[in-house]
Amino acid sequence: MMGEKGAEIVGRGRFGNLGEDAVDQFFPPTVIVNVNHTMKLMQEEAFGPIIPIMKFSDDEEVIKLANDSNYGLGCAVFSGSQKRAIKIASQLQCGVAAINDFASSYMCQSLPFGGVKHSGFGRFAGVEGLRACCLVKSVVEDRFWPYIKTVIPKPIQYPIAENAFEFQVSLVETLYGMNIWDRLRAVTNLLKILTDQKSHQVQRSESDDCT
Repeated sequence: MMGEKGAEIVGRGRFGNLGEDAVDQFFPPTVIVNVNHTMKLMQEEAFGPIIPIMKFSDDEEVIKLANDSNYGLGCAVFSGSQKRAIKIASQLQCGVAAINDFASSYMCQSLPFGGVKHSGFGRFAGVEGLRACCLVKSVVEDRFWPYIKTVIPKPIQYPIAENAFEFQVSLVETLYGMNIWDRLRAVTNLLKILTDQKSHQVQRSESDDCT
């Protein structure tokens, strides 16, 4: 039996002793070949015992075909080479992967379970699942080191200095610059701003003393 786009049913199970009345209640296991990703069968979840089979020429192509989907819950990779199967599975976009097995991850309750893309987000089970049920609080404090203490830099203390924005830009580039040269340039600018700030404070202090 062949479909309009060329897909062909090459195998279908039977209902056994269930009788003809079971036809409208069950869908028999079905194997389909000559499928491609223009078909709904390869883009939407069928929720039935259907196995569509696609041929591939190399590992790169099979990875591309498997990832061409809006869904990504679980996968199973079968190969005579376990090393090859692991390499392929590591590149598939899904939340759970089994090597030369199927659904074995369900037996590993210590592992997180969940999908990606339209298959959902977040995880249950495992440490990750427990953390999802927790309210995590971050607390930061200075360690006891002589002469080292976290303080708000002068340019961004109230009242805010005129060069506060330039200082913030240089500070962000120092911490997250794309390369070492950008960070060095940002550090140099920070030191210049701090030096100028200190010089202005000294001049202001001397002016106050004179009055």
